[in-house]
Amino acid sequence: MRANILKKLNSMINDLESKPKMFFTNPDYAKLSSFSFGYLTCIDNIHSTSINNLFSEWLNNRDKKTSLFWTEYILKVIADGNERNAYEILIKEFKLFISDLALQENIKIT
Repeated sequence: MRANILKKLNSMINDLESKPKMFFTNPDYAKLSSFSFGYLTCIDNIHSTSINNLFSEWLNNRDKKTSLFWTEYILKVIADGNERNAYEILIKEFKLFISDLALQENIKIT
């Protein structure tokens, strides 16, 4: 994956974490996951990547394997239905995912 894509993703998730009200009036998991899914879909379409699928596979390979996509996997499996926890978990897991991709490709993202 290209370095500029990973840097943009890293910047986006850092902004979502540090300035959530810049994106959402009332931040919650549904809004965060929907926005993130759309953002990743846009990146996938523009750059011919598969980040949404890669993130789902990455999560499923680390823990309990299911057929759930990452949006539901985080909420239902990792956060056990708790939306407040799911919000924080999504940010944490996506940052780890980006770090892992950057490490695999020997890219410095910070």
